[in-house]
Amino acid sequence: MKKILVVVLSLLLMPFTLALPKNEVLAKDSDTLVIYSWEDYLDLGYEEEDLEDLSDSLLDRFSEDELLMGLTDIFEEEYGVTVEYRTFATNEEMYNELINNPNGPDLICPSEYMIMRMKDEGLIKPYKTPETWENYGSPYIKSEFSRLGLTSGEDKVYATGYMWGTMGYIFNTANTLPEELKNWDSILGEKFNKKVTIKDSIRDTYILAVGAVYEEELKSLDKNADDYSQKVAEIFNRTDYETLQRVELFLKDLKQKLYGFEVDSGKNDMISGKIEVNFAWSGDAVYTIDEAELAGLEFGYVVPEEGSNVWFDGWVMPNNANEDLATKFIDFVSEPNSAIRNMEYIGYTSCMAQDEVFEYVLENEEEGEEQIDLGYFFKGLDYTGEDYNVTVASKYGRLATQYPDYETIRRCTVMGNFSGDTLDDINDMWNRVKFITFPVWIIWTIVGMVAFVAIAFAFIKFKDRIFVNVRNKKKWRVVKKEEI
Repeated sequence: MKKILVVVLSLLLMPFTLALPKNEVLAKDSDTLVIYSWEDYLDLGYEEEDLEDLSDSLLDRFSEDELLMGLTDIFEEEYGVTVEYRTFATNEEMYNELINNPNGPDLICPSEYMIMRMKDEGLIKPYKTPETWENYGSPYIKSEFSRLGLTSGEDKVYATGYMWGTMGYIFNTANTLPEELKNWDSILGEKFNKKVTIKDSIRDTYILAVGAVYEEELKSLDKNADDYSQKVAEIFNRTDYETLQRVELFLKDLKQKLYGFEVDSGKNDMISGKIEVNFAWSGDAVYTIDEAELAGLEFGYVVPEEGSNVWFDGWVMPNNANEDLATKFIDFVSEPNSAIRNMEYIGYTSCMAQDEVFEYVLENEEEGEEQIDLGYFFKGLDYTGEDYNVTVASKYGRLATQYPDYETIRRCTVMGNFSGDTLDDINDMWNRVKFITFPVWIIWTIVGMVAFVAIAFAFIKFKDRIFVNVRNKKKWRVVKKEEI
């Protein structure tokens, strides 16, 4: 009877089920903003006992009550809405979640290559340019967004910037000079044998390997040529068969000399002294430099001469997003106070270029004789003034890590999105690097040896039973009929 009722109910409900569009879900609450982002990637407030560890510049800017509240709490209070802040561990995890539930989030913060993939696959929509991004987004970052096709005309964009940076090497200045890490392949030297970690991520590690195998070609480029940046981008984004072969050989050689692969442990391994060099995102480098200072150590960060990757994370909206509320949040989180709080909380560098942000980054920087011109980031590539020239104690310290000078940034590029057969080939290559592979004859030899050992072990263990059975068989004979 129960089965009959279930069938009848299913038949009755089927017309309503079929009437629903594919992937359709119940309408979302218009007063709820659902955000997908990285863990620890937004200031969610401090515990009272942690306030005394904050920088003076932050304590001078915000009251204790403000710092105890997270930015989502402040936004909820200001706009009378609810924010659901969900996190993901990788871009791929977020992508799969979006495919399964395309109507779930209103706002997502993926990395550059994933933004391009989501745009190409029609998973995100262009939206009206937020006022803060239009007025205060870094001219350099906005030019990169435009070059990558993330603007849509008619005052619309597919993404607005959140955090950005480069990739390079963190090193202990007490043991290593920056000149000793001027090239990507410097870590192959005997000095760094078993004292280096690199990222357990093919997208990030690929840039290191390409820079190493095409070192001479990259160095030979004319830096004064109009197409210099274009040629740098072309080389770092090569994925042809020859490049993959050369990258694989380099990484296999490098693997033998590494302390290991890591995703997040490199920072602590540097501070504990387990390693001397860590291949890292500049945001992690800033965190490591700060933590090392508390431990009485001095660390630096260097981008090798061949060039590197410029990465960024940005805000995108799925097709069913609450655009009005999501835009309000982008504006809110991009205001100077929010940008400063996030930079302090996360340790990464904001894509926003307000003067308040510039003043904040200078407050904790030790002055010196090394000069860095940051006009390109805060005012644009054609800026010729000196208002953003700063003097620092080291060109490899905290501020230079957050904001590389223009000479450094010119030899860096944004890596494109790997997809289709190219992505499969790169992943196959990475699997061969990470996991040891053998020729077929070696595999069969190993199988044969294992089988021989197993048989020998069984023979020794059960030899008594075997010989007893043999002796018993020798004593047994057939009895003839006439003998009965």
